[in-house]
Formats: sequence, structure tokens, C-alpha cells
Amino acid sequence: MPRRLLPAFALLAALSAGCSEGDLLTAPTPSARVDGTWNLVSATNSQISLTEQKASSRFVLTLAGDRALLKADCNTCAGDFRLDGDVITLSLQACTRAFCQSSPLDTQVTQAVDGAHTVRLDATRLQFSSSRGEIRFER
Repeated sequence: MPRRLLPAFALLAALSAGCSEGDLLTAPTPSARVDGTWNLVSATNSQISLTEQKASSRFVLTLAGDRALLKADCNTCAGDFRLDGDVITLSLQACTRAFCQSSPLDTQVTQAVDGAHTVRLDATRLQFSSSRGEIRFER
């Protein structure tokens, strides 16, 4: 490796050492939008501690315009969402009520997603945080 590149690599290593995964997430902006389809990869609160493979598609949140659609295992919920700065408020108003094999997990995830959260995102990750817990999604 040429000696002139060593300082650049040292600087890059030092800068990355101080960054965590959460540091890369930002509040929504015109270029970092919440719209799209997001697969739940983790949810943690007082009732659940769930980790899913991104490709599982068992729990999927779709945000478009001001509409929200949540696929929660074998059930689907529809409603609205509002984004005000870095706070997203989801109001899931109508849900199917089939008995899923994962029951009561489908209902617990729906309850966790519904309501107000601080939102952070980047091109492939979406994170909701509130006093109730944390939910992470990926595209």
C-alpha cells in the first residue's frame, strides 16, 4: 500500500469507529421520505421482543401519501399516518380479525405500530421509537 494513502485510511478508520448504526439514521426530509414498503425486522416493548428476517414479509408496513397499510401475519390493518417533523402518528382504523398461528403476536405488533413515534430513517432503514418501545423496518 502506498505510504501516502495511510493517513487517509487512518482518518477513515477513526471516523467510522465513532459511528454506530443508529448515527446514520436521520429525521425525514424531502430526500429521505417514509413513503414505501417496509419489512419489520425487530420490535421491542414491554409485551414483545421480536426479530424477523427481512425477507420473511410476515409483518409489512406500507406508507403512501397519508395512508398506512400494515400486514400483521394473517391480518391486515388500514388507516392513516401523519408526519410532523420527526414524529409519525399512525392511526390504524380497520383490521381484519382472523386467528393467526402467531396469535397474539399479530395483535401485539399492530398495537406497537399504532400511535405516535419519533421516526428516523435512511435509504433502507426506518426506525420508530417511543416510550412504548422501538420498532425497526428495512426495505
